[in-house]
Amino acid sequence: MRASEEGHARRQRLNYQPSAKPIPVTAPPQVSRPARKARPVTDPVPGVDLLENCQDLQQSLRALAKKYSLDSFTIATSDGLVFASSGSSTAQEDAAGFCRNTDGTAPEGIALFGMSHKGSELTGIIRSEGIITGETKIGIENDTKDILNRWI
Repeated sequence: MRASEEGHARRQRLNYQPSAKPIPVTAPPQVSRPARKARPVTDPVPGVDLLENCQDLQQSLRALAKKYSLDSFTIATSDGLVFASSGSSTAQEDAAGFCRNTDGTAPEGIALFGMSHKGSELTGIIRSEGIITGETKIGIENDTKDILNRWI
C-alpha cells in the first residue's frame, strides 16, 4: 500500500459513522466483602501482679502481656537485638524491624514506644489484636519501667 492510500484508509476509519450506536456502559457488579471484624480495645485486667509473684524478667513480661491481653511484648535494643521478651516467636524479627523506628508508626496490630533505661535506649514493641489506646500505651510503658527497675 502506498503512503497516500494508507493515509486515505486511516481517514476513512476515523470518519463519523451515523449508523453506529454507542455501547451502553453499566456499573460493575458490587462485590460483597466479608465484614471486617471489629478490634476490641485493650484495657488492663485488674489484679495482675507484675513483680511480687514473678521469679524473673521474662515472667514479669508474661504477666504484663496477660494484664493488657497482648499477643506478645518485646523490648529491643537500639541495635536491633532482643533485650527481653514475653516469649514471642517473632521477638527477633520485631527487634530487628522496629528498633530504629523513631516516629512510632507501625503496621496495624503493633504499637511502639521508646524509653531509656540506665543509659540504654530501648524500644517497646507491643503486638495485640486489640486497639492500644494512648492511655493503655502509657500504662504499659510505666509498668515496663517498673519491671526493668526491679530486674535490671
